[in-house]
Amino acid sequence: MLALVFAASMAATPPLPVADINRLHWMAGCWMQVRVNGRVDEQWMAPGGGVMIGMSRTLKDGKLREYEFLRIAPGADGRLGFIADPSGQAEATFPLKEITDDTVVFEEPAHDFPQRILYKRVDANTIIARIEGQIGGQPRSTDYPYTRCPAGN
Repeated sequence: MLALVFAASMAATPPLPVADINRLHWMAGCWMQVRVNGRVDEQWMAPGGGVMIGMSRTLKDGKLREYEFLRIAPGADGRLGFIADPSGQAEATFPLKEITDDTVVFEEPAHDFPQRILYKRVDANTIIARIEGQIGGQPRSTDYPYTRCPAGN
């Protein structure tokens, strides 16, 4: 009897699909955003071994202000997650919420800020990264419009 109940519960809640990290091939390469008195650089290795590895740095007035080590990798449940290890903060994992051929969304509602990380391919040389969520009950977001680095990829 217990086996029948277990089998019925498994049929009622299908497992989340395991996303193919190769769908994120468009994120690979060197990306930059030029800002007043500085820039943000983000670099992603192409998918390999089921993982993408990235890093970013923010420069202002010629000085390093922030850096971050990044991974997109499957968790214990097989679902992709965005793992961020930012300077001065604890590592955080954001599980995959949505993936298409041009967009990926990771979300962890329990995280302080951001709660969502999004990447969208605009064209072969432009992507927009976005962080969003709430601070003190107020919605907040920051866009990072990146273009490919001129040195190539």
